[in-house]
Amino acid sequence: MKTYRVENYQKQKPFSGFLPGISGTLGIPMWVFYVNRGQGIATFGVRDKNGSLMEFYPANLSYTYTAINGFRTFIKVNGVVKELFLESDLHQTLEVDAHQFKISQYIEAFNLDVTITYATLPNSHIGGLIRKVAFVNRDNKPKTIELIDGLMQMLPSGVDHGASKSISNLLQSWMQVDEYPSCIFLKLRASTADSSEVNVSEDGHFYHYTSNAKVHYIYDYKVIFAQDTSFTTPYGFVKHSVEALSKVTQTAVNQVPSGMIATSFVLSKNEEIYGLFGYGSKPSQIESFLKDLDGDFFEKKLEENKLTIENITKVVKTKTSEPMFDAYLEQCQLDNVLRGGFPIIYQTKLGPIAYHLFSRKHGDLERDYNFFSLEPAYLSQGNGAFRDVLQNRRSDLFIEPLVQDVTIRQFVSFLQADGYNPLSIEGIKFTFAGNKSELDPLLVKVISKPFTPGEVAMVAEKIKLNPLVLVEKILKESTYEFIATFGEGYWQDHFTYIMDLFDTYSSVYPDLLTKVLHQTKVPYFKSPVFIKPRAEKYVLTNNKVRQYNAIHHDHHLPPRGWLLDKEGVLQTTIYAKLLTLAVNKFSQLDPDAIGLMYEAEKPGWNDAMNGISGLFGSGVSELFELQRLVTFLTNNIPTDGSSVIDALIPFVQTLISIDHQGTMKDWDARVTALEMYREMLKGPLLTKTLETKTIQSLMQVMNDVLAASIKKIETLGPIPPTYITYLAETYDVIPQDKKEVEHPRTFVNVKSFKRLPLPNFLEAPARYLANIATTETKATSLYNAVHHSALFDQKLNLYKTSIPLDEQSMEIGRIRAFTPGWLERESDFLHMSYKFLLGLFKAGLYDVFFKEIKHGFTCFMDPLVYGRSPLENSSFIATSNNPDASKHGQGFFARLSGSTAEVLSVWRYMFFGQHIFNVVNNELTFAIQPKIPSSYFLNGVVETQLFSDIKVIIHYSGNKPTYDASVFVDAYELKNELTSIRLPGKMMTGRVAEEIRQKKFSEIHVYMKGGT
Repeated sequence: MKTYRVENYQKQKPFSGFLPGISGTLGIPMWVFYVNRGQGIATFGVRDKNGSLMEFYPANLSYTYTAINGFRTFIKVNGVVKELFLESDLHQTLEVDAHQFKISQYIEAFNLDVTITYATLPNSHIGGLIRKVAFVNRDNKPKTIELIDGLMQMLPSGVDHGASKSISNLLQSWMQVDEYPSCIFLKLRASTADSSEVNVSEDGHFYHYTSNAKVHYIYDYKVIFAQDTSFTTPYGFVKHSVEALSKVTQTAVNQVPSGMIATSFVLSKNEEIYGLFGYGSKPSQIESFLKDLDGDFFEKKLEENKLTIENITKVVKTKTSEPMFDAYLEQCQLDNVLRGGFPIIYQTKLGPIAYHLFSRKHGDLERDYNFFSLEPAYLSQGNGAFRDVLQNRRSDLFIEPLVQDVTIRQFVSFLQADGYNPLSIEGIKFTFAGNKSELDPLLVKVISKPFTPGEVAMVAEKIKLNPLVLVEKILKESTYEFIATFGEGYWQDHFTYIMDLFDTYSSVYPDLLTKVLHQTKVPYFKSPVFIKPRAEKYVLTNNKVRQYNAIHHDHHLPPRGWLLDKEGVLQTTIYAKLLTLAVNKFSQLDPDAIGLMYEAEKPGWNDAMNGISGLFGSGVSELFELQRLVTFLTNNIPTDGSSVIDALIPFVQTLISIDHQGTMKDWDARVTALEMYREMLKGPLLTKTLETKTIQSLMQVMNDVLAASIKKIETLGPIPPTYITYLAETYDVIPQDKKEVEHPRTFVNVKSFKRLPLPNFLEAPARYLANIATTETKATSLYNAVHHSALFDQKLNLYKTSIPLDEQSMEIGRIRAFTPGWLERESDFLHMSYKFLLGLFKAGLYDVFFKEIKHGFTCFMDPLVYGRSPLENSSFIATSNNPDASKHGQGFFARLSGSTAEVLSVWRYMFFGQHIFNVVNNELTFAIQPKIPSSYFLNGVVETQLFSDIKVIIHYSGNKPTYDASVFVDAYELKNELTSIRLPGKMMTGRVAEEIRQKKFSEIHVYMKGGT
């Protein structure tokens, strides 16, 4: 991994970032955000914003407050006081690594260097932020240094994030500081809610310093600043020595504490001081941990932290002639894990399960609206959103093949019988089903209800057992359940990412795909939220017909559950469930059958198009993805003509009903059948067999209709539209008994619609390239049309989410209210532009792809323009249509997005090809088909990793790219500790192929010829 280095960082464009929030399998994670202002750290804490040790401010405020409320350093030499890392100073350097954040400054007046390093504490039962302050004396003569260092304002534990914004002055009344031999402990005396139930807690925040010299803890800001509440001038330090300050009586209550120390030492050459700021369950636990810490402990932990992150990134470690690209892949792997999680495999009573560590909902200083959460436990996992988690697990099988079909079962389980899905993914909970009689009472208390592995691991330490061994033992005797809740709204694009899982699975386990589809059974998620029929959501307002309030939340139902039959949880095969999904989505074709209706209150991928569902909007992108799903189902119909599948009875009845309506071509009849189906889902449910011939007939109908739809779309222009809206031209008012309606509205029955396409967006072209473009000619034509349209920013060589939207109504959503070139409006939204670039690759336009990424991937961008580390993705880049020219080309919203999933897909296709495993003549085969330009080879070799543990070395010395028709794989060489096997030919078969999948080899050498 490379280091991103910025000189005079406080004079550069403001940017924010964060440390990974990963403390190893047996560590308590801490979230840490930084900015390139002051001493960097803007806020940090445990679990979520309610666990802040330093108050959470959004990015725009952090750029202002960090230098005042954050970490501060004052030194006194020969009576002269100097504050370090002021904005006005020169000789300041910032360095960003994947595992740590570092700032340094040369102090010319004293001829010394100061470097401050931040990292989270790994593999410890204490969650903490390490702060290392290192001094280097450039003189030959020793200096006497007096030092004030630490955190200007530090919150006690228990401070609610919302309360800190609204009643921060009042909250000071609960605050208390306790002094202990090894640390200062900060807490609230009791719960702050205005309630009859008052709670007292032992947990708290603390800070500790390790130094060769004696340190004096200062938690009362007045000792340093007197009555200067602007924290500008350290009057106390100016007037008094460190020794004098150490004797001042401090106030421990009724104010926000500081987290600082005073010390003095003679600096000969080098001196290091280590601070630790963290959280613990009680003072005795913290004191026990801190009492023996020394500099060696912190240095080992800093190295251990680096190795912890490298163990995550090394699974895609790549070596080409492009070192920035290689480092970028590793950074994308790290950030992909932060949203999707890192899979580890456990055995349970229900079979093996992949448990994803370290995942969380993306949140940062710029995305202040997201309430992220990091479980403060060993084996930590956090919350997430369906779309985010699903897409970020797309490439899991190329990292850990033992995941097998777990992610497929999890996300297909979350599909509802109506084709929608819950938003909030809350991981996996386990239920113990073994004998508790011989277990420790503390452990029994934890596993007597649904639990996480982290909870068991935390108990293990208390009862003096090995945490990892105990977790494995308990999980072997446990069942598991996938947990999710509705969250908010139903997005139309969420189902589209399901097929990515099958694409990956069929590449690694093609021999098991039929079994997974036709033998593996899964339940149906049951949400208390239903889609209203048209008669209850097509409304006349201000003389316009709109689709409003499209969903109904039944608060009498539980927030989550599964469809039940008389025997318990109702289950069908995965194929039957995907068939149910396909028919639901097919039934949602819009009046012209060229898009899927946004009929459930939310749009598709572009959240900022929030108003489009009210305008009877539909998505062409989702229709392309439906075609992909239907093709997959068609290709995997049971081959035995007499085979049957079990399907929900309402589903079967709906098929019969639809069959009588003329192959579903009539929109009103199709939607009426859909509404009847949804109503039947509310009653008792059973399954019924569905014959293969019925499925074949259904597939033929859907394939024919969708093929005609795509042809119609292709006639609409050289660039397919992404969004269609419809104007209700004729309608009838539905009579209402207004006496029985609390808030009467005028509902209508629409008789005819007029199509109103919106301006071109990038999404439909991206999905067309990936899934629909059947020839290179079609793909090239679309690429040229997009590249020469307003979707391409000619100045920055970047792709934008859409062409200008100035002529559109504000009704389409907040995207119209946004400034052009900002957020989702006409900016380079990395997730979508990367999806477009990946589409070029999947469509076979390899030369175009490698040309485009040279200005489209951030790793190749000018960091002074991009404004942050080019190894780190942004949510979006401000394009040249933004009115603020100083922001053109600058990245905003730090790192975590779907762009990482697209980059890892590029890695997979580029180095391995579409399918590494296939079944030929009933025999498993393995072949690598890399698509790499010759210029990427370094001395005739490129290297990468497969399945984390297998190094793949591709040998090639030709002048043409490996995707040229003249280039071919000539031989393979497989190595492990015991043997070396050389096999000629383009692929390997049988036992050898299976042993590769089982990771029985440590190296695969691929020898390519031709291309000269």
